[in-house]
Amino acid sequence: MTSTLIAVVAACLLPALAYAQGSRVPGAIEAGLILRHLDGVKRVLVVAAHPDDEDTALLTTLARGWGVEAAYFSFTRGEGGQNLIGTELGEGLGIIRSGELLAARSIDGAQQFFGRAFDFGYSKTAEETFTKWPRDRVLSDLVWTIRRFRPHVLITMWSGTERDGHGHHQVSGLLTHEAFDAAGDPTRFPEQVAAGAEPWAPLKLYRRPLFELGATAIEIATGTLDPLLGLTHHQVAMDSRSQHRSQDFGTALPPGPRVTRLSLVSSRVGGSSTEPLLAGIDTTLATLIADLGESAQADVRSYREAVGQAGASLNATTPETALPFLAEAWRRLERLRAAAPAEREDEVRRELDRRARLLTRAILAVAGVRVELRARDDVLVPGQTVLVEARVWNGAGATLELDPPSLEVPPGWPVEGIGPDVETEPDDFGSFARFFRQEDTVFDPSARARIEPGQLALWRFAVTVPADAPPTSPWFLELPRDGDVYQWSDDAPSLRALPFRPPPLHGRVTALVSAAGERIEIEVEDPVRYRSVDGVTGESWRPLQVAPRISVAAAAPAMIWPSGRPDSRDIAFRVSSFARDAVTGDIALDLPPGWRAAPEGAPFELAGEGAVQTVSFTVEPPAGEAEGEFFVRPRIRVAGADVPATRATIIDYPHIEPHLMADAAAVRIVRFPVRVADRRIGYVMGTGDDGPEAIRQLGLDVELIEPGDWDAERLERFDTIVVGIRAYEVREDLVAANAELLQWARRGGTVVVQYNRYEFNQGEYAPYPITIGRPAPRVTEEDAPVTLVDPRAPVLVEPNRLGPGDFEGWVQERGLYFPDEWDERYQAPLEMADTGEPPRRGSLLAAPVGRGLYIHTSLSFFRQLRAGVPGAFRLWANLLSLDGSRWREITAP
Repeated sequence: MTSTLIAVVAACLLPALAYAQGSRVPGAIEAGLILRHLDGVKRVLVVAAHPDDEDTALLTTLARGWGVEAAYFSFTRGEGGQNLIGTELGEGLGIIRSGELLAARSIDGAQQFFGRAFDFGYSKTAEETFTKWPRDRVLSDLVWTIRRFRPHVLITMWSGTERDGHGHHQVSGLLTHEAFDAAGDPTRFPEQVAAGAEPWAPLKLYRRPLFELGATAIEIATGTLDPLLGLTHHQVAMDSRSQHRSQDFGTALPPGPRVTRLSLVSSRVGGSSTEPLLAGIDTTLATLIADLGESAQADVRSYREAVGQAGASLNATTPETALPFLAEAWRRLERLRAAAPAEREDEVRRELDRRARLLTRAILAVAGVRVELRARDDVLVPGQTVLVEARVWNGAGATLELDPPSLEVPPGWPVEGIGPDVETEPDDFGSFARFFRQEDTVFDPSARARIEPGQLALWRFAVTVPADAPPTSPWFLELPRDGDVYQWSDDAPSLRALPFRPPPLHGRVTALVSAAGERIEIEVEDPVRYRSVDGVTGESWRPLQVAPRISVAAAAPAMIWPSGRPDSRDIAFRVSSFARDAVTGDIALDLPPGWRAAPEGAPFELAGEGAVQTVSFTVEPPAGEAEGEFFVRPRIRVAGADVPATRATIIDYPHIEPHLMADAAAVRIVRFPVRVADRRIGYVMGTGDDGPEAIRQLGLDVELIEPGDWDAERLERFDTIVVGIRAYEVREDLVAANAELLQWARRGGTVVVQYNRYEFNQGEYAPYPITIGRPAPRVTEEDAPVTLVDPRAPVLVEPNRLGPGDFEGWVQERGLYFPDEWDERYQAPLEMADTGEPPRRGSLLAAPVGRGLYIHTSLSFFRQLRAGVPGAFRLWANLLSLDGSRWREITAP
């Protein structure tokens, strides 16, 4: 394969790396990328506050281009942001954004770490952020990561000043500066040292001088064409950046020159602020192993020479030609590892072991050997036995001699080898596979095997999940959160800062590779994964997860229940199965004292995996029940025994790996006084929110308005039309039909538009001018005082008369993307502000339009309604109830 062909193939395949879970790029490309990491010792850690704060062009240039072991540390998982692709918020959104960072890293080549800070939403000052995040605890997470990753260079994306804007950004910059010194100080966080995280002092600290064109800075070229990839590192980075789909970060891959600017903050190796990033840092392997003696120095020189020759050979001719040089590099590396025995848990051993793992991958790549470890199912349940296969394909000219593959499983998981004489269910290769023959040679699981060129070998195992195996929910959710900080278990320090728990099953293959006159014994370890084949999208790879046999989920996990009404309510639970066999049982409810449910219990019968049954109960509170918060919890019995009532949800999107999220099933009921007019509601869903469900809980019927529903006759069915969050950003049909929507309002309808971004300015969608400020005003303090500037304003008096108490108990924020200019025909009855800022009145604007009414609100109803905030529901009910005629009656002189 010529270097030109390699580049063309890489350019085609690299953008798919985030999705091709379990597969790798062609051998020569993979080996070439690995070879860049085999010479020198270079580690760089980039630090910022959130997913999407990182400089992906910098990470790509370091990891893919320079062969640097690069990583990104994010203090949070981005739980407080918005979600463009679904309805998940909070922890669920944090799982999505963690997955998006991993998808991005699979493209740009860096590693990913996290702190335990919970993203509580936009903050305007470091002082406010530190009231939510205990300084030392959050700092310790970064110190732990520095001590474990041991970077030579630390790079902060933020300066730690007010110039950073977001309070989280400011804290990120401040703590990165502090960690630069604290990580090397054994008196800081000594418990980490006791847990195996030895002090480590990075040698240089840089920061990104964002918007500081006059700052002294070095420039790192990120727009140079990479001859191996056929793309610039900036182009690769933009594909990495585009994995942040929940944040609307999809972007083009523009060619041409690009640079990343970095300013030196501190250096322990001297030098000037204009010297290159790694200047003054001894990155040579020879220096690292200086204490191993002169013979080791000779081995290092031979190792480096062999790696260089392998790279030159790889770029000039077929990949197999590089094998003799890789074999020589392997022999020299093994001599070095022998001189530094495994008992040495130090920097030397770490680097030599890392090179051994990388070199193994390079040898397998150029030898044409592919190892697949896969299970026949991805979502496993307690008691299930799953078929696991180890496939080894000798795709080129080597000869392989293999010991039987071994599986590493959690304690208590039985493993049994399956011999070649045992029939198993045929594998699924998709409907098109009938045109091909699948030639597998099945080997005895206990015998050594010889695999000739072109042969595909198969070993099979039966793995049983114990009956008491817990669900594989993200490890950072296993303990209750302490305010706005996750709790990290002291029992599993190895999990700290990791994105997710490692896969439950791993396989190990030891092989003697004979090719080009060389014999190399290597070992490879990979996670066991599930290969899915879809008739539309083709092949994909998914991680193994353990789920409960059944999941119980409330149709409405949070419910508001107007007080003073004697009526009963239906509460429904969806019982679903993850098990392949049938499951039968009973469900009943644990109720608050004095509450009743009919029936008292109900049976369910689930035929197999994916089966769902909805069971409804009519629930009635006692007469005169007080206002407040109540919980209804399901109780499950299977085969005569109580089982946990677990709500298990798999968060699954095409661009990220799926992850199971499990918690106890319950319905939270909030009772308070609220009235609403009998109105017919239409809802234009935007990026996803709970508005329709909140309307139903008020006792109203609501219909979603789909793209084909904009004819005048259809709209006349509604009294009020609500436009969901960011709808003008994602609903082209709404944009096209906006004139018809306003005409409908003029004929007597009420339009309620929730928050949008700057697209709203560009389209001039309101009947009278409204301008969202740049930067957009927002009130981030959820308890910021609210003044009712005009307490007699129609939106504040009918049908619920609102007062200051209705703005208590709000969550995360008051609102965002406030207009700062509007036509005088709008009423702006509310005023609010964050501490130390001037009052803002753009959160709620209302004006008559013809015979109807137009309301624009930037209040964060999408958060408050999900949380069941009583005052937010009372205001929401007023917006839904009001019409133009009643507006005129209230405002008449």
